[in-house]
Formats: sequence, structure tokens, C-alpha cells
Amino acid sequence: MTRVTAKEKIINSTLDVMEGRGYRAVSVDEIITHAGVSKGSFYHSFKSKEELAMQALEEYERRGTEIIQSGSYRDIEDPVMRAIAFVQYIEDKSSDLWQHGCLLGSVALEVAQSHPMLLEKIDELFEEFERGVATIFTPALRARNIKKINGKELSRHFLAVIEGAIITAKTHGNQEFLGQGIGHFKRYLEYLLDGG
Repeated sequence: MTRVTAKEKIINSTLDVMEGRGYRAVSVDEIITHAGVSKGSFYHSFKSKEELAMQALEEYERRGTEIIQSGSYRDIEDPVMRAIAFVQYIEDKSSDLWQHGCLLGSVALEVAQSHPMLLEKIDELFEEFERGVATIFTPALRARNIKKINGKELSRHFLAVIEGAIITAKTHGNQEFLGQGIGHFKRYLEYLLDGG
């Protein structure tokens, strides 16, 4: 059995306590108490709460990417069918990925004016997501000779749909809105790839 380091415990604890509550509402003391480590362990691993948050958000993105990249859509050779199957997979996994909201999106809104380094890290992680999605959408657009939109633009639109669907689901207290929002994007994508 792999031993979990104090640093890993702190990062896992941060993800647990920040999810649904955000960045400002959570203190270092609460994080280390939840992790079951000393304050010395915290400062041995991190210079500040902000540095911890940046590493925790990287871990959050890594876990999400691991789920996304494990889909069977990756085995589909036809780029159009792969793109549609990818969005269907995201719709199917939306509760696993964002049941408690999107930590990146909620922290970005919370710290937009007060923590530029944290916001820069979130921007970098969103860009990473968009680049990954573009590698799926770009070949599909090329296969249909669609030039009015490119893979990066379509990826950014997809991210906006996901974040909007997360907010709508939370606001209405109805998790089904999350899958529905992504499902509407899938229908848009099918129309785009069929009709150009």
C-alpha cells in the first residue's frame, strides 16, 4: 500500500474542504485539522495558502483529466464520430466530474480581483483543458471542411457551456440541468458537423 505523504494529505484535505465553499471561507488551520497534520508540515510543504491552492487546483485538474481521458471515445477512428462520442461521454460523466460544482470556476470568480497569481493559474488550467478538447474538435471540423469556427474557439465555447450549466444546476438545485446543458451542446455540434 502506498504511503500518503503529509503534502498529499494537505492537498487532498484542501480539495475536500474548498469544494462547495471556495477559497476565502477555508482557513489553513481548518485544512491541517482535516488533514490530520501539524502546522509545521504545512509550512514545510507550502509557503502560503495561495501556493497550496494553486497546487490543489492542479491536482483537481489532473483528476478531472484522468476521468476524461479514460473514455472509450478515444478508440473511435472517425474524427466526427469521435467528437460526438466525446461530448456524450462528458455528458454521461458530468455528475462525477462536477457534482459539487467546478472548483476552478468558483475560485476564479471569488479571487478575480484579489489574487492575480491564483487567477493566472486557473487561466492556465482552463487553457490546458481547451487545448485538449481542441485536439478532438479540430479533426472533426477539418473532416467536414468547416472554416467558420476553429477547434480552439469551439473548445472555449464548450468550456463556457459546461461552466454555465454548472452554475444553472447549482442555482436551481437540480443536477439534471448540468447534463442537459452539455446535451444541448452535443446537439449543436451534431448540427454543425452535419450542416457545416
